[in-house]
Amino acid sequence: MLALMAALAACTQVQDTLRSANEQIHELTGSSPKQNTNTPAQSNAANTAISAADADVKRAVRLMDGDGGPRDPARAVAIVRPHAEAGHAEAQFVLGLAYGSGQGIRKDSVSAVAWYRRAAAQDQAHAQFLLGLALLRGNGTAKDTNQATEWFDKSARGGNAGAQYQLAIAYARGQGVQQDIAVSTQWFERAGEQGHAEAQYMAGEAYQIGRGVPENRAWATRWFTKAASQGVANGQYMTGMAFAAGSGAPQDLALAYRWLWIAADRGSEKAGPYRDRIGDRLTKDRRAQVRAAAQSWKPVGAAAATGFDDGPSIAFAQHALTKLGFDPGIADGKFGPKTSGAVKAYESANGLPVTGEISRALLIRLKDDPIHAG
Repeated sequence: MLALMAALAACTQVQDTLRSANEQIHELTGSSPKQNTNTPAQSNAANTAISAADADVKRAVRLMDGDGGPRDPARAVAIVRPHAEAGHAEAQFVLGLAYGSGQGIRKDSVSAVAWYRRAAAQDQAHAQFLLGLALLRGNGTAKDTNQATEWFDKSARGGNAGAQYQLAIAYARGQGVQQDIAVSTQWFERAGEQGHAEAQYMAGEAYQIGRGVPENRAWATRWFTKAASQGVANGQYMTGMAFAAGSGAPQDLALAYRWLWIAADRGSEKAGPYRDRIGDRLTKDRRAQVRAAAQSWKPVGAAAATGFDDGPSIAFAQHALTKLGFDPGIADGKFGPKTSGAVKAYESANGLPVTGEISRALLIRLKDDPIHAG
C-alpha cells in the first residue's frame, strides 16, 4: 500500500499489486479509461497523450511515496501539475492530495478542494469521496452536509468503500437523504466487502440486533470477526462474546478469552471483566498459552478481510452447515476436504450446482436459510 494513500487505505482499498502502468493509475485513482470515439489517427494521438500522462502520474506517486527510490514530493507536484491543468482527472486528484497533505507544496485545503472538484466532475470516485469529506467537515470549503451526501452517493456508486461507508451513515441518520435503515445496512455491507473495517463492524451490529435486516447472529459474527481481524476493538469484543456464549458461533472459551484479551488490550473497557471471568474457566496453562497468542497477535490488512472465502466466511459456512445437519468438521475457518464434502452434499440436497466450493452464492443461500444460521 502506498504511503501517500495511507489516509485513504481503509476507504479506497487501493491495491499495491496492479497489472500494468495504465491499470495501476486507474485502480489507484478509482477511474476507468473513457470510451474513445475519435478517428484512428486522433485516437492514436490521444492514447499516446493519455498513456504519457498516466505514466507521469504513476511516477509522481512513486516520488511522493519513495516507492523504489528516494522521495521527492516537490518534483512529483511539478510532474502532475501540467497534466492536472490540461484536464487529466487522476493528475487532478493526486495534485489535490498533495495540497491536502502538504506534500511537495504548502498545505492548502482550499486548493485541495478546488482540484478535487475538477477531478470529481470527471467521475473520479476518490476525488468525489474526498470532496464529500471536505463538505461534511467544512474543511477548505463551506460545510454542506447535503452536498456531501450527493458526492458520497456518486463516489459510492463508483466503488469507493469510504464513500459507501459515509453514505450508509447518511441513510442511517437521514442526512441529505430520506432515512432508510435497510438501505444503510446495504451500504455498510458493500463497504465491508471491500474490507472497510468500521463498515464491517456496523454490518455485524445490524445483523446482531436485526436493524434493517432479519436478525442473524451467525452472519453478524462473520462481520464482527472480519472487523476484529483488522483491529476494531468493538469487533474483537463482540467476536469474543459470540464464542463465549456460543451465539452465532460454536462455543469456544479459549477463542473467546483470546479475542476479549485482544479487545481489552486495545482499549475496550467492557472486555476486561468478561475476559477474566472466562479465564477462570480455563486451566492455568491454557490461560497462559492463549494469553501469549493474544499478546503476539497482529491485525491483518483489508485485503485479507474481503470477499467470501476468507476465514470468517468459511467459519460461517461450517457453522451453518453443521446446524443444517451436514458435517463440515470443526468450524475453524479452514477449508479442507471435509468442508468441501459437506458443501457438495448441501448443494446436491438443495438442487444447486455441485461445486464443493465456498462462494458468494453459497454463503448468501446459507445466510437466508430459514434457520438464519443463528
